[in-house]
Amino acid sequence: DSTQLRLSLFADADFAGCRKTARSTTGVFLALVGPHTFLPLSAISKRQTAVSHSTPEAELVAADHAVRMEGLPATNLWSTLLGREVGLVFCEDNETCIRVVETGKNPTMRHIGRTHEVDLAFLHERFAGGDLKMETTPSLRQSADIFTKSFNGNDWPHARALICTGTLAEAYA
Repeated sequence: DSTQLRLSLFADADFAGCRKTARSTTGVFLALVGPHTFLPLSAISKRQTAVSHSTPEAELVAADHAVRMEGLPATNLWSTLLGREVGLVFCEDNETCIRVVETGKNPTMRHIGRTHEVDLAFLHERFAGGDLKMETTPSLRQSADIFTKSFNGNDWPHARALICTGTLAEAYA
């Protein structure tokens, strides 16, 4: 039943992961999910173009990239293909980032650069408008995590399962 399909969008960041530049890496994962559906649509691993001063700030940059470059275009495409509105659920594991997007401000991030300030204003406007939904996602279910850092042998099967199997569909359908 295609009426239960939705887009699940994940974004993650590794704060200052590059030892040379102190820049963070953005990870993005997008899937079409439903009760019996799990279709990975896109995945991104990209170095951020500006230095962030905190994990929530790096997460904010990753969220902006995910929503603007993957989520919104996919929503338009899948709504056209299915002949109905397809919901987009943004899955975030950083509670501070979620709160900042919901309120549109954070006193501890009042000195963020202009680029990051624009990211925040855009995200706040889109989620406040009600056309996008945000869910708090446990870190163990953060599918974009695999695109931001290396894993040891014990963690790799779990990280891979989040993007390659129905594990995600079961959790988010």
